Formats: sequence, C-alpha cells, structure tokens
Amino acid sequence: METQDMDVLRFTTAGSVDDGKSTLIGRLMYDTQEIFEEKMEEIERNTQRDDEELELALLTDGLRAEREQGITIDVAYRYFSTPNRKFIIADTPGHEQYTRNMVTGASTAELAVELIDARNGVLEQTKRHGFITSLLQIPHVIVAVNKMDLVGYSEERFREIVGEYKDFAENLDVQDITFVPLSALKGDNVVHHSDNMPWYEGSTLLHRLETVRAEATRNQVDFRFPVQTTIRPHQDFRGFAGQVESGKIRPGEEVTILPTGYTSQVDTITTLDGDLDEAGPGESVVLTLDDEIDVSRGSMIVRSRNKPEVTRQLDADLCWMNEEAMRQDRPYVLQHTTRRTQAYVSKIVYRTNVETFHREEADTFELNDIGR
Repeated sequence: METQDMDVLRFTTAGSVDDGKSTLIGRLMYDTQEIFEEKMEEIERNTQRDDEELELALLTDGLRAEREQGITIDVAYRYFSTPNRKFIIADTPGHEQYTRNMVTGASTAELAVELIDARNGVLEQTKRHGFITSLLQIPHVIVAVNKMDLVGYSEERFREIVGEYKDFAENLDVQDITFVPLSALKGDNVVHHSDNMPWYEGSTLLHRLETVRAEATRNQVDFRFPVQTTIRPHQDFRGFAGQVESGKIRPGEEVTILPTGYTSQVDTITTLDGDLDEAGPGESVVLTLDDEIDVSRGSMIVRSRNKPEVTRQLDADLCWMNEEAMRQDRPYVLQHTTRRTQAYVSKIVYRTNVETFHREEADTFELNDIGR
C-alpha cells in the first residue's frame, strides 16, 4: 500500500533517564518491520551473549557517547509507517542537563509519549518534561507506564501511577491524556496486546498513535505562511517557498505580506506533483502572486481579512537553553519562523519551580530554567 498521501503524525518521547524511551522506539520499529536486515544483524552482534533480550535501544542510540553510556544525548529523528499512518519520532534525552535538547525535539510535536518506569513512578524529571509538554501546547499525551514486567504486571501498581500522574497533571494545560501499561523490552501492549495484563482492556500504544485525531487540533483558520526562500528558475516564474504553519489558502484569495503590508492575490499553489486547489497546515508549497511585490525570506504571507497583531513588545514563556545565564542588559536574537530581529529582555516576571509549580522571583535564568 502506498503511503505517500497518508497523514503524518509527529510525536516525541519524554521521561526520566533510563525509563526506556530508546528501547520503546526500537520496539515500535522492530514489531512493525521497519528495520533493515543489516541493522538487525548489527543489533544481534552488539547484544550481550548472556542477555536473552535484544538491545533494541541500539536502533536509536546513534552517537558513540550514547552507546558507551547507555543514554540518549542528541535529538534523533526516526521514521516509520504502518498501513494507516506515517510517523516522525523525536527521540529526546532524559537527563536534566539535556532538557534543552528535549525542548528542541518536542517543539514541532503533535503528541508526546511520556514514559514512566513502573518501579519508580513519577519523578522530578517526569514532571519537568510534562510541564514542557504543556508549555509547548502539545495537545495529546500518552503516559506509557513502562517496565511492567519488573513489577509483576501489577494492575495495582499501574493504578497508583495513573493516580499520581493525574494529580500532577491537574496543573497542566493538556486536554487529552491516556495511559498504557507496557513493557518495551518484552513487547507487551506496544504493538500487540499483552497476555500478561488481561486486566487492561484499552488500546495498544501503536493503535493509539494510529487513531489519535491530530488534525483536529491543527489551526485550520488563521493562514500563516513564513517564506523560506524565493524561487525564480526563469524570468516568467517567481514563487515563494515555505510550509503552511496554520490555516488554509486558495488561489484568488487576497493576502498581505508582513512586515511591509503590501497586498496581492494568490495566483497558483505549486508543488512537485502539480498545482493545488488548496493548501493547509504542514504542506510545503510554492505560492505565486498576481503582483510583483517585495517578498523574501523572513516575510510572512497572511490572509488579508485575518491578520496577526503586530507589536514591538511581547510576554513569553521561556526555557533557557544556554550555559551562559540570561542577562537583561545584553541584546539577543529573536527568531520567529524564518525572520530574525534584535531584542532585549526587559523584565523577568518569575521562574517556575517545576517540582511545586510555584512561581519564584528571579534576577536571571540559568541553563534549563523555565519561566516568564
């Protein structure tokens, strides 16, 4: 079955270190037969001879330092598909010092799979990642209670963790949270239903990933098209390439170019496969306009009757990702989609304690601090 026209779901993995994120992704790829034969042979060679289980994390832990330490440091993007959907996975680090990597990986996700070790329950880093998930407005969360085999597939233990996470999640702005008990190493409830947990009657992880309605949470109204580059293969064609961030557009509609304010009408919506009658969120297209006006990288094309507010000041929730602390007296580069401008931090309103959710006074932000 051809999958090129199928829906794509972008999701990220999150959780504390050693909760089994890389192993889970490896299990998904292994059980959906998305592994090349050479890669499978490499895993078998690298698996310790006295270990009966395949080291599935080797599918995803690509950096030498990661393999030596048995952790994930970098953000790695993995791709697989089923007959129902394509998937892009951001495999992100669990260590607190790599929180910035986790933010990067999760920034474009439509769903987060948050792993919790059934032995340990909800930890501080679990809460940190949950808070970031809420901060980034990821609409769907699957809490995967992993390593159920190490707690005897206990329903009671699963229910305890569900209650603990729900208490924590009352402070989060996430509308859709589901819970799945599983064992990534053994394969329980990842792709196939587990015979070891007959008390669980819900969906497997993969079934949930295949059926979640990600498109329902995408903004279909406010058309926003950041221009990545101008394409001019010859004198008779001048198009503007980019990805539709939100909303929909059709040929003939009036658009405004920001920040200049020039207006025009969409002439054509072009792709490698031909022209489209409409473009929507996530589609990479080339727009041509009726008029020869100034449009370049950094411009944003919007529908004229639905323009965003333009301002010189804004409030923002931040996760500080630099090893050098934030300073209020120095200029920073503010990047919004494809446009860059100089900005200053005029005031730190508060820093958030992700353990208690209390707002604390702060004069600066250090690495991995979150606040406003």
